[in-house]
Amino acid sequence: MYNQNFDPLSAKYLGNDEVVIKSLKREIQNILSSYVGWFDPFCELIQNGLDALDARAKLKESDFKAMIHIVIDIQKNSVAVTDNGIGFEEQQYTKFLAPNFSFKSGNTRGHKGVGSTYLAYGFNYIQIATKSPSFTALGKMEQARNWLSDENPAGNPMVIPDDSKAFDSLFDDIDRGVSICIQYDENTNPKDLSWMKITDAQSWLKVLRVKTGLGAIKTNSNILVKVSVIDKNGKQTEAEYQGIGYLWANEIFEKVQKYTDIKLKMDQLYRTKGDTYRMPSKYLNLNAIYDMWDYNRLQAEISVDEAEKRIIDECKPIIYFCYVYSTKIWDKFSESLGLRNGINIMSGGIQIAANNMPQGELILIPLKKNAGRQFQLHMVMHFENCFADLGRKGFQKDIVDFAKSISRKIADGPLNKTKRCFRKNTGATPDDLMRQQRLDDWKVDMKAHETIKPLIFENEHFFLPTKRVSITSEPTREQDVIALFNQLLAGGVIRGIKIMSTNERFTYDGLYHIIIDPPIDNHVFDSAKNPLGILKETLGDLNEQYPQGLYSEPKVLEYKFSLDGLIEDIESGVKNSNDINLVIAWEAGELYKEKFYITSLLLDENIYMRQYHGVTHKLLDITTSQVVCDLILLKDLIKYLNDPDTCKIEQEQYDE
Repeated sequence: MYNQNFDPLSAKYLGNDEVVIKSLKREIQNILSSYVGWFDPFCELIQNGLDALDARAKLKESDFKAMIHIVIDIQKNSVAVTDNGIGFEEQQYTKFLAPNFSFKSGNTRGHKGVGSTYLAYGFNYIQIATKSPSFTALGKMEQARNWLSDENPAGNPMVIPDDSKAFDSLFDDIDRGVSICIQYDENTNPKDLSWMKITDAQSWLKVLRVKTGLGAIKTNSNILVKVSVIDKNGKQTEAEYQGIGYLWANEIFEKVQKYTDIKLKMDQLYRTKGDTYRMPSKYLNLNAIYDMWDYNRLQAEISVDEAEKRIIDECKPIIYFCYVYSTKIWDKFSESLGLRNGINIMSGGIQIAANNMPQGELILIPLKKNAGRQFQLHMVMHFENCFADLGRKGFQKDIVDFAKSISRKIADGPLNKTKRCFRKNTGATPDDLMRQQRLDDWKVDMKAHETIKPLIFENEHFFLPTKRVSITSEPTREQDVIALFNQLLAGGVIRGIKIMSTNERFTYDGLYHIIIDPPIDNHVFDSAKNPLGILKETLGDLNEQYPQGLYSEPKVLEYKFSLDGLIEDIESGVKNSNDINLVIAWEAGELYKEKFYITSLLLDENIYMRQYHGVTHKLLDITTSQVVCDLILLKDLIKYLNDPDTCKIEQEQYDE
């Protein structure tokens, strides 16, 4: 058993030169900044395990049965992945955590040498257990993530021998392999394993087959996948699956048909009966239409330009698609997994894959007509001779552009001819009594809410000619916030924002432009007529510099019922506060107080901070006092316009 302490960074330098250490820290921080996905830790652990299994398979051992075990302990907030692959030798064990240091080749899933560094220095606890015929070790490293953000640490984190056992007890039963365990905490990204709300092993297995290397595009039936999940109450569930392979959307739905079969039947009927033919019932009322094409079939079905032909020749893409009759299909699948509300593991969009596994987040399909269909079509495109950027940020622009163009051509071409085969999207079916009852209950609840908490807002200067808002009750959910906000825009209450795009199925909710357009007086603060305006001195000489008005580049917008929802998203790593420019919410909530504070621009002394019309508050970092994003808190805004004096007294709470 290896029993020495070692500094993983010694693989990159000799000595303890402060300049070198700071340089290495910047290198590691740059690596960590490229890992922004919630499932990135799973991806890295699993792809390392699968690469090790592939390496051992090449030894051609007659009795080798490949196995990978994923342990998700929600109670301990930790993840462990164990494989019975090739295992580490001493040199690999002591050097593989260093940045940009890899023993892998270009034929493996990972070979850039950054994934293990992310696991080691992105978390405050990592345990590594390994055994091979000539080397055995069990070590751990702690507080590496905190060390990275410490300006004056006492010393570099060390991997030290661990006298306890491997976190995954299955490691004791394998003849060789590796087991790595990481632990989440409030300083890591993500922070909390329970955030996704998935609590059982079968659901986790399905999710990992979509988001990690378990979702191999080219299947391998020789690997046994085991998943163990311990929920917050200590209850353990198990799931097994023979083989690795992507969870194709058509596997999870009933009443589906292959596009190829539909096309053949259509062509056959057209030849024999003309264009008045009727499709057989097996091809009608479908939930989904799917297919998988290689690059030859792709070129036979759609036309490609020279640039696309070059990528096809170089990258030999495999295209899978699943076109569903309604986006409700994706929601139902997420519900079946027990996923957190608003999160869809599988939905409309393009999943790019390389190295035989999905990588990166879904990309929006840029349809130009009937754009709602973009959320009905799930596509997976696998490319050879193609690699994601550092970490899992994304792919080269030409690959992304190819994926967008091809997906649009498939949607607007071949698939457009098959819509007659879908079931009719008519809402609740007559026999769906439970759904109807829930609808009736909702109506009753909303009537009561309308009586108890009416939304009253009348003003001489807005919502002309009625002079009152057309929403009857206070918001109860995010969709109400969106509706009210758009009323305020249309009614002229908020004048500094123009909505560019909304986006309910991807990371952020939408894009907007800041506008200050002529006549400039429409944007100038007036306590009676324009209470959400900008001070004249703040505007300065804008009219002279921009006589046509100011129109900003696109900025990111988030909608929330409460700011608490945004704080949870940021802390879980689903969203990055650096990306968000404006948040529209009904109320501030409480969670922001741990790391942020709010300054109210509804107070007279703070109006000078308002840079464009309508902003009510600013969210600031409690440590640096830097502005994180602008806020429009609608509850405060309505109070301010109805009763400014009382509202200003209440706004003092934020300073407290």
